[in-house]
Amino acid sequence: MTKPSIIEPAASPCATRRAQTSEDDTLCQVNDHVSCAACCGLYNVAVPSRNALVLILRTRTKQFKTTPRTVDAIFQFKKQVEMREGQNRPMPDFHHCPFIGLIGAAQSTVGCLLHPQAAGNNGMDFRSVSYYGGMTCHIYFCPSTRLLPLRYKQIVRSVLDDWYLYGLIVTETRLLIAFFEELEDRINRPLYAEDFTAHRDCREALKYLFLLRVSWPFRSPDNHRLANYFFNDHLYARPTIQPPSSGKSISRYRLILQELETDTTSEQTLRQAEVYLDDRFKLVQHALETA
Repeated sequence: MTKPSIIEPAASPCATRRAQTSEDDTLCQVNDHVSCAACCGLYNVAVPSRNALVLILRTRTKQFKTTPRTVDAIFQFKKQVEMREGQNRPMPDFHHCPFIGLIGAAQSTVGCLLHPQAAGNNGMDFRSVSYYGGMTCHIYFCPSTRLLPLRYKQIVRSVLDDWYLYGLIVTETRLLIAFFEELEDRINRPLYAEDFTAHRDCREALKYLFLLRVSWPFRSPDNHRLANYFFNDHLYARPTIQPPSSGKSISRYRLILQELETDTTSEQTLRQAEVYLDDRFKLVQHALETA
C-alpha cells in the first residue's frame, strides 16, 4: 500500500498552518460532540454505519486504556486491532488508522488515541508510530479547511451535533458548496450561521438535507463505499456523471447528483432523483423564508 499524497500544495506548510488554525477555521475538533477523523480513514470500513463504527471505536478505546505506553505494546495493539477487525477496505489504498478511538471525558467524539491530550498518555505524543507519522498531523489540513468559505464552515459546525454525519459532510467540499449555492440562489441572499442557530426549524431542515450524504436512495448499485476520498492525488475520484441514454440533458443538480454518486442509467430514476432533491431544498427554503 502506498501512502496517498495528502499534503495540499501551498506556499509553505508553516504558512498554511498559521493561516488555517484560527478558532473559526478549525474543523477537526469542534466541541464535546462534534469532531472529524475522515482523513484517518474512519469511514473506510466494510460496514460504515454509525452503530458499527461506535462498536469498533469503543472496543479499541477500552483496549488501549490498558495498553502500556511503550512502542512495542502500541505496535502489538495495532496488530490485534487489525486481526480482530480484518482489513477489508472499500478503498484498499486509503489507510484506515487503527488508532482512531473515542475521546473526551464522555467519549463522545472521535479522535486520535495517540495524541498527547488523549486519556492515559500523560502529555506524551505517540503519533510518530502511526502510519503517517506525527508531522503529518501538524501540517495537513483537509481541502475543506482551505476551500470552503468561512460562513459555510461556520454553518456546518453550528448545525450538526454528532460526529458521524459531521465527518461525512464536512469533507464534501464540492457537495457543500453546491448545496449552499442552490439555497442562496433560492432565497436570493448569502447564508450565515445565525440563520440556523437562531431558528430550530431551519437547523433541522438543513440537517435533513445533509442526511442525503448517508441515505441517498439513488446511489449507483455497484458503489459499496461511503467514505469520500478527498486527497489531492485523486486516487478514487468520483466518475463524471453521464446523461441518460435518451440524450436528454441533466438538470442544474448535475454536480450534486455526481457527488452523491447517482445511478443515471435510467432516465426515470434520474428524474426521481431530481424531484427528491427539489423537495429537500424546498424544505430548507421554506424554513428560511418563514423564520
